[in-house]
Amino acid sequence: MSRIPVRWFYSDAMSIKMDCLLRDASANDRRLDDMGWTGRRVLGFKLPHWQRRERWSDDQCIGFIESVYLGANVVQFMVNLTVDPRFDRILLDGQQRLRAIERYVAGEFAVPGEYAVPGWDGEPALWTDLTEQERSHFLRIGFPCLATAYQDDAALRDAYNRHNFCGTAHDISEMAEPGDLRSAPPGFHGA
Repeated sequence: MSRIPVRWFYSDAMSIKMDCLLRDASANDRRLDDMGWTGRRVLGFKLPHWQRRERWSDDQCIGFIESVYLGANVVQFMVNLTVDPRFDRILLDGQQRLRAIERYVAGEFAVPGEYAVPGWDGEPALWTDLTEQERSHFLRIGFPCLATAYQDDAALRDAYNRHNFCGTAHDISEMAEPGDLRSAPPGFHGA
């Protein structure tokens, strides 16, 4: 008997280019339709009934898309991929991020660009207003993904819950503000 937990969560890490993610979405939506899936979905992935609803505001979606463009370390999404159609293409984490991408390319919100671009009027741009070259830049960006292969509902729910509820959500008061990194706030003793 082991005194430490025995590993049973396994996943493969990969990076998927945005153009593959978007191109595959319509084919996967057709596949879900053919399977008779009538539940919620995002970019061709199933959203199980126990997963929360869409929560991000437009500002949160814009901030995420800006982070993607800026090369910030965006957190991976996690999807279950298996030969069993009951458990295949179930999104376990990343609904808000994938929905932001889906909404952005549908032209539902505009994202600010670089302020030093000659001829740019300073207004945020919709996806539909971007040039082919600007769209191509976004489509070449990789998005990290964890692929799992769980074969039953209990394992899927456990993975979802552990991935989404084992931390503490940040409070807005904990946001990093501009300032001198050498000075700590009163009462802070560091790690």
